Amino acid sequence: MTDKERKERLEKDIERAALGKQVMKNPMFQEALTARKAQIFDVFCKTKQEQGDIREEAWRTMKNLEALEKYFVQLLESGKMAEQKMEAIDK
Repeated sequence: MTDKERKERLEKDIERAALGKQVMKNPMFQEALTARKAQIFDVFCKTKQEQGDIREEAWRTMKNLEALEKYFVQLLESGKMAEQKMEAIDK
């Protein structure tokens, strides 16, 4: 991979991180995420012991939301690393 290709890839990572940051800081996204987590928790709390299938589905849904959040955090981290690598190349 040439320096030019490396720089282009790093620039894409930086752009993706910026977009991810916009999403994470968006108040509507945060509100929707919080509301959905509250709904899932409410469903879980209202289930009876014998409703394991509903509890399991709530657990899976919560894990999916956590994975989505983690993905955006990883975008931000990869963008920071890309910025550092870009600075090192430019020096």
